[in-house]
Order: sequence, then structure tokens, then C-alpha cells
Amino acid sequence: MTAPTGMMGALLMIFVLILLTSASYGQEDDDSSEEDPPVFGQPIETTTTTPTTKRCGRFKKNTCVRRDKCEETALNVRKIIIDLGEPPSNTCHYLETCCPRNKIRAGINGIDGSTTHNSQCGVKNVDGIYMTVKGGDLETSFGEYPWVMAIIDAAQKFVCTGTLIAYDVVLTTATCIAGAQQLTVRGGEWDLMTENEFVAHVNIKVKSPILHEKFNWESTENNIALLILERAFPHQQHIAPICLYDDYAEVSYEECFITGWRSRLMRKFTRHTVVKVDVAIDNGTCSVNSVSTVICATEQSTQPIYARGAPMVCPTDSSSYHIIGTWSTRTNGKTFFTDVRQFGGWIREKVTLFGINLDSTDM
Repeated sequence: MTAPTGMMGALLMIFVLILLTSASYGQEDDDSSEEDPPVFGQPIETTTTTPTTKRCGRFKKNTCVRRDKCEETALNVRKIIIDLGEPPSNTCHYLETCCPRNKIRAGINGIDGSTTHNSQCGVKNVDGIYMTVKGGDLETSFGEYPWVMAIIDAAQKFVCTGTLIAYDVVLTTATCIAGAQQLTVRGGEWDLMTENEFVAHVNIKVKSPILHEKFNWESTENNIALLILERAFPHQQHIAPICLYDDYAEVSYEECFITGWRSRLMRKFTRHTVVKVDVAIDNGTCSVNSVSTVICATEQSTQPIYARGAPMVCPTDSSSYHIIGTWSTRTNGKTFFTDVRQFGGWIREKVTLFGINLDSTDM
């Protein structure tokens, strides 16, 4: 059989090239559909770059802007609703909206965090401030739990969760920060993957990390640490301390929960927000040591969140929240928390060395 010639040969060659190209594209799609393995125990990179301007809408005549910057979504609205159940936009970020150019609010670069003179600790912002989240799984609303702090390393990667117990002191676990250098605490953070929140976060460097002298890596006993900051956080509605537990606090142990960021994530994710998980405290012992500094609890969630350093808090009758534990480790379906209630004296002793009085109304 002779080789095809002329126009017929050219058409056959084009058909073969199309088949080869399609096969190649199909292989790429198959590879990209496989999920990356979980990232365990590694710092998670955060987003700190300013989003670029993106065109959207029919004929690309509109612009993606933060929702508080568009009159169609923000004008005369007390809180903007963020529905995480909505299908993701192919163009705009989930905290943005596709806004006509004549509806963009001029001069709006962000909302200043409202300064507060409230001296009470442990106050929750019900349903968050400026925006309320719905349709999510465990996600909280922005600023809902103002004591939750993100601990960041020198490479701007998320290390673990901390808890603001004074405007210049953060409580966390020793396993979070042991060996780490040049740490920064980020207050007022919510989604670690974006800067599109309506109120900016605040970064303050750590002046002195303090690990408990009797911390034991193997048993995780005395797994507690303090971060003394270079300066105090501003008194703002989305940045405020939790109450330390004391013997006079009548907390409801049936309503305790964890708030913080997951420390384990798949590589492919689009948001990394503060989550809240209810916990059931195990009233039995979780250690053979009768003087254990550990609390056992079961997370009321279909999947464990591995929120290293995150606070376990419980409410009182006065609707203030007290910290009783910090997320330490997880084994055999149970989560182990450092029992912060046993370290009140140690905490006060250490911060006093820096002239800090946790009982002061200014904290």
C-alpha cells in the first residue's frame, strides 16, 4: 500500500497530530486530579501579598473588590453575609464581589478596628464583626473569638495557635515553639490565606519566649509556654484577651470548645480560617500519674482538627470565657490538653518579671 499523497496525506497528518495532542492533555488532567499527600507537622505558608486588580462580569467591565468596598453589597448593611456554601467564583475571591466601576466606594482602604475601652476579658463577638459567615462546617465568623492568635515564624509561615491572656502576653504550648526563632504573633487574623478581611491584622514580634522548666517532650507533661511581646496589641474589638481560670470562676464544663487553626491540611486548599469544635471532657484520669498536668477530651467533630496550641475555653454564667487548657497532642481518638488551671501561679510569676500584672484592668 502506497503512502497517501497530496491533500489526503496532509489531512491524515493533521488528524494524527490532533489525536496525540488530546492524549497528552488527558494525561495531564489525570495527574492533576490526584490529591497531594497530607502535610503533617510542617509550618503552613500564609498569604501576605496585596491582591491584584481583576476584571469580571460580562465583557470584563466590572472589577473584583472586597465586599465592603462595593455599594451593592455594603451600603446600609450592618454586617455583610459570607455564604461559604455558594459555588466558588471563577474570577473573584470569596471575600470579594464583582462590582460595577461606578459602585466602587472611593477612599475605602479598609475599616479601622474599633478601639474599645472594655476592660472585661473573655468577651466573645457574637456572630463576628463586620461580616458573618454561614454555610461552612466548623468555620467561625471574623473576630468572633478575639483572643485567638496566630504564631508566625521568620519565613512568614504559620507555626501554631496561641491565646492572648494580656495585650502583651500570649499563651501556647512548649511543643509549638521549642527551637523556633524570630517568632511573630499576629492578632486579629482570621483566614491565613488572604488579606481580604475587612479589618487588618496586627503583627508584633516576640521579645522573650518562656518554656516551662520541667517540660518533658516524651510525656508532654508541663507542655506550656509564654510569649512576651515587644509591645502591647492595640485595644480593638477583634483583638482582646481571654480570662485565665481562677478558683472563683464557675465555668460550665459541658459547654467547652476549641478555637484555632488546623495544623494539618491538604496541600490543595483555598482558605484556612479559625475553626470552632465542641469538646467533651473526660472526667476520668488520662494519666497513670495522679498529679498529671493533662486534660483528656473528645472532639465533637467527624474529623480531628489537630489545632496545636489552641485554647480550650469554657463559659461562665456571666457569658465570659475562661481558658482551662491548650491543645497538646492526640492519641487513640482522644485529644490531650495542657491543664492551664494548674499553671496560674507559674504564669503570674513569669510575667511579673517583665512588669506585667495580669490582674490589671488594662492587662
